[in-house]
Amino acid sequence: MDVEAVLALAPDRQVATGATKLAVPASWHGAGRAEGALWGECSGSGKNPYLVCVDLLDRATRCSCPSRKFPCKHAVALQLLHAREVLPEAARPEWVEQWLTGRRARQTEAARRPAKPTKRREQAVRAGISGLHDWLADLADGGLAALPGKETQWWQGIFARMIDAQAPGVAAATAELRSVVAAKRPRWYEEAADHIGRLHLLAVLATGEDEVVRTRIGFTTTEEEVRAGESWSDDWVVLLRADSDDGRVRTVRQWAWGRARAEWVVVAKHAAGGAVPAPALTPGAELAAVLHPYPGGRPRRVAVGEVSGTGPAGPIPLPRTWSAALAEVEPLLVEDPWQRLVPLCCGPVRAARAGDQLVLVDESAYPLPVAWGQPLARALAAGGGAPFDALGLWDGVALQLCAVAEPGGAPEVLL
Repeated sequence: MDVEAVLALAPDRQVATGATKLAVPASWHGAGRAEGALWGECSGSGKNPYLVCVDLLDRATRCSCPSRKFPCKHAVALQLLHAREVLPEAARPEWVEQWLTGRRARQTEAARRPAKPTKRREQAVRAGISGLHDWLADLADGGLAALPGKETQWWQGIFARMIDAQAPGVAAATAELRSVVAAKRPRWYEEAADHIGRLHLLAVLATGEDEVVRTRIGFTTTEEEVRAGESWSDDWVVLLRADSDDGRVRTVRQWAWGRARAEWVVVAKHAAGGAVPAPALTPGAELAAVLHPYPGGRPRRVAVGEVSGTGPAGPIPLPRTWSAALAEVEPLLVEDPWQRLVPLCCGPVRAARAGDQLVLVDESAYPLPVAWGQPLARALAAGGGAPFDALGLWDGVALQLCAVAEPGGAPEVLL
């Protein structure tokens, strides 16, 4: 990891500032590295130094300081020190060996005994889905025109019922539908019909064992289980990003292109209580890293393992027309029709207007709607109207531009 990526691990600015001050050799004693680990003793305010170690497999940390922040400034500082000047190789101290051995044993045990939903939860979800069928039937009887007049209690009732049924994914989908109706955009009824169709499909398929469906309902796999399972080693180009805030949790999602795998993956970081999550990967970088895939559809969500090298992003292969690009997206939506954003790229394209809509026109003269915003403004200002390669996220209505490049060149991240 480079310095920027390490600082992004800090939970807040205070930790990042403190770590920067401590990332000097004078603050450390016995710092070293061995395969899969960093360690060192950091001078503190007390008589005894703080014992700090980092598991490079997943950047998990341990520190003997009393801080409640994770990772603490000492753990971030040790990684900064290593990023600036590689720590010397040495034999792992006993306290480091004990911690790593314990972690590996727990991961192995988790792999042998994967957590399964309890019978009680399965029954609760089934009951909740039965209630969802009734709610959708009531909605169908009233028609789309009746939705804006529905009382708050009607919407809150289905949301609360899905939460009680331990189906948080379904609860979130009903909240999204309510938001679409409340926004009253000119074609809100089309958006609402799309959301209702996806809810109905989820209800119909909910009793099966499909991993995509179960993930969308809200069944989860712990990160520890994921890290103990399959791993993908590749060069990953980090180019796309989307931020969201549902009022309770803020989320940063990043999409990276794997050169050998020739597919996109997505990494998500969450933060609650008003905190802003730091990106898991360095934007605009190309990383040699090990990623661990979660169950579900493509693009697969992944957990970040060991990062062994980083550099600027290089060019990636792009379709020449929007038709070809959309054809690549089709199987992803067939596999997981509930996803709202999918990577969509094409080059070269040029910006134009089609009535009151901004579009990006490919070499076959096919126009694709593009969302107006700072990324598009930056792309137009930098290119002066010349054709460019466009890389972004497609929501079914318009492309959210995330990165651009001169035709065939290295991408520049805009968002």
